[in-house]
Amino acid sequence: MEVLKRSLENGKIIKINFGSTLNDQSNTITGNIELDIENQNQFIEHVNTILDEGVNLVIIEMENISYIDSSGLWALFESHKKASQKNGKIVLLKPRKDVKRVLDITKMSTKISISENESEAVTYLLEKESLRDFIWPR
Repeated sequence: MEVLKRSLENGKIIKINFGSTLNDQSNTITGNIELDIENQNQFIEHVNTILDEGVNLVIIEMENISYIDSSGLWALFESHKKASQKNGKIVLLKPRKDVKRVLDITKMSTKISISENESEAVTYLLEKESLRDFIWPR
């Protein structure tokens, strides 16, 4: 599993892309992966690292994830739980049809926001951050 992290909105949001191939020259990631028992821990480590560094708004690009099993669902839930504990949010961006179906059947889509558009995901996260700051001043 290859990972590409990109900062958005002056570091307020981190977008994570997962895939099988990282092209350092074009700074892109491609290739399908499965989010399953073989890579669930690696997935969680990447998300936890971001959250532990103090960024609590995360977009997870799902476009290259072709399959998800119960271990992958557990990894998503654990990531969501940790973000929530840090007053943060996670958005899943562009899950494939089959992955989205699993998220819907398991009701995971009622816990974690899903977006088909990056700008909408960013707007959603920034609005949630503004509301959180209004309710819980720092």
